[in-house]
Amino acid sequence: MIHFPLLCTCRGRSPTVPRNRSKDPFLRSCQDLFIGILLAIALLSASPAAHAQVNLQMDSGGTDMSKLEVGQTATINVILSGLQPGAELDTLAGTVMFNGSALGTPAITGGPILPDPLHEPTNFLTLAIPGYAEASFLTFGEESAHRIRENGVFYSFDVTATEPGRGTLGFDFVDATRPNPLDPLDPIAVDVTTGDSLEFAVVPEPASGLMLAALGLLWAGRRTRRRQS
Repeated sequence: MIHFPLLCTCRGRSPTVPRNRSKDPFLRSCQDLFIGILLAIALLSASPAAHAQVNLQMDSGGTDMSKLEVGQTATINVILSGLQPGAELDTLAGTVMFNGSALGTPAITGGPILPDPLHEPTNFLTLAIPGYAEASFLTFGEESAHRIRENGVFYSFDVTATEPGRGTLGFDFVDATRPNPLDPLDPIAVDVTTGDSLEFAVVPEPASGLMLAALGLLWAGRRTRRRQS
């Protein structure tokens, strides 16, 4: 067991190690300082590691992203993992970018790991424009119920194939912090890793493909007739 003796020296007194609550004002202040230091160490030891790490990744919920048809809608889930039991996040943000010409403007909804209800309506904000799906959680609430405390879907967004094309959906920005027990206004940064990007391809509608094939056969037939004439 490690002991933390506090040596107090003042005005010619010999160094002393306080054991019981002293009646001397100076020694009492030294003891209070010592107790404060021990409490701070205990708080830091009880909290998650300063360099905690979480992960954000995407999945398409079983939709085959390599064969999307024009007009088809796919739901993309942004999933949090790696949050340790007892750990909490007061900030979590993620931005996903993709080919907006092929997949249009996303429709974003919050996931089940968000506090319900939110401490403030503005604790969860989103931004959706063609090729861009962003969600941000930030709270100054002091209670655990105001923070993210579990792994799971952070947010989801629907994309609808608008025209043939291909590309990837990938993270452009991520961020996370956890509460600082010593200074609530100075949260502690959390490392965020990201999963692989999702590749997608939008293929022409079946009817369009048949029409193109028919036009090709018609054109080939006309060329044959011209040669015979």
